[in-house]
Amino acid sequence: MKKLVILVGLMACIAMIGCKKENSKTLNDEDLISQVFTAGMSWNTQDLMLKGTIPYYQDVDNYTFGPQGGFIHVIGNVSGQINFNDQTGYILGGFYQIELTEVANDYAFTSNDEVYTINGAPYVSLVGTFTIAPGGTTFGTASSIVIGGGMRVTGNNGFDQTINIQITIIINSTGTGGTVSGTIGGRSINYSF
Repeated sequence: MKKLVILVGLMACIAMIGCKKENSKTLNDEDLISQVFTAGMSWNTQDLMLKGTIPYYQDVDNYTFGPQGGFIHVIGNVSGQINFNDQTGYILGGFYQIELTEVANDYAFTSNDEVYTINGAPYVSLVGTFTIAPGGTTFGTASSIVIGGGMRVTGNNGFDQTINIQITIIINSTGTGGTVSGTIGGRSINYSF
């Protein structure tokens, strides 16, 4: 389970690498999405062992604190089903569904040497389905996550925008790459990672 959470987080970081860098005094899309996705994927703060219980369900109520102050409150749930061999413990496959809402409250971070603060406008949601391949360490087919919603971002440099996000991340069945498409603040993005 812990490996899956780490794998999902790594996939998010890889996905964000392809975001276009702006000039040095502009909010970097990669930094913004990285903060939102990292908060959403930190829902599993407990060291859990896979048990013989099917289906899986976990309520989420977690705070991610900003490196420069504030927080993002993540609420929702993760549910799914893992099929495994009772005799050997080998994971035969399964799926997880993630339904999370993030509400930022004065969450501050640095992008291009400027401090930016995020507040919910009103929130960002993360909804995804992850299929788990046999063995439990990679994704199966049809693994994706949709990140959508709005946030107000202000900066010490006079930056003040409400940014709407609507992106879809589709993860390759190998677990090493995929595609990102959608819009961030009205700008279209579409790339592979």
